[in-house]
Amino acid sequence: MALAWDRYEGQVELFPVATVEEIRAAKSLLSRYRRMQSVVEDIERNGLDGIAPKALARYNAYKLKLQRTDRAIRLIQNEEIRRMIELRYINGLSYTTTVERFYWHRSTVDRKINRGIEAVANTLQMWE
Repeated sequence: MALAWDRYEGQVELFPVATVEEIRAAKSLLSRYRRMQSVVEDIERNGLDGIAPKALARYNAYKLKLQRTDRAIRLIQNEEIRRMIELRYINGLSYTTTVERFYWHRSTVDRKINRGIEAVANTLQMWE
């Protein structure tokens, strides 16, 4: 976790900023969101009885990651950015379809999606 120091006071920021690596990890997590959700739903639909220990560990890890990711997305302050992240990663719409939904230039949508990913990364790194 990267902490920004005030040059004069030597104080740590209340909300630390995620590093480039943490932002990459958040994007990777968002990209895998739908697959993890499918695995969790399948295990819950078929029951936890008789599940292999390795599969149970993966189920618990996925469930925790999904809960944290959902919370981090809900905490995005900008409604448009939150909606873009939900459409693109949670609902699984393609990049092109996401761009078409907002009637903006691709670079604007890219910038807002990147800000959303950064917001998710900032929130997630506070909980780890």
